[in-house]
Amino acid sequence: MFLVKVIIKSSTVLLCIETPVYTALSVTIGQSVELSCNTSLRPNIVWTCETGGDPYVQNVYWNGRIAADKPRLSVKTTGGDFHSLIVSDVRLNDSGIYNCYDGEGLRKVGYQLDVTGR
Repeated sequence: MFLVKVIIKSSTVLLCIETPVYTALSVTIGQSVELSCNTSLRPNIVWTCETGGDPYVQNVYWNGRIAADKPRLSVKTTGGDFHSLIVSDVRLNDSGIYNCYDGEGLRKVGYQLDVTGR
């Protein structure tokens, strides 16, 4: 966490900005990985990813649907509140940042996925 000092017309405002924390995971090409998210707001959860050097955040799961261009992804719900994003047959370009947000747009969990060669 860090502080940002903002001065507006001789008034000082301190903003507290939380630095996101990511759970680091390392998997080998061809394996599957399960990324868990605990939220009771299904199907209003959103999984996003920044992978393969693509600087744009992609929604890969939202409103109960997987993105059409992501056939190796699936979502498993267990215990009512756990909504895991499963990446099957991982590839090098699956390396990146994965985040789960609840229906109110709050980030619940984040993962830094590192895919390594065989």
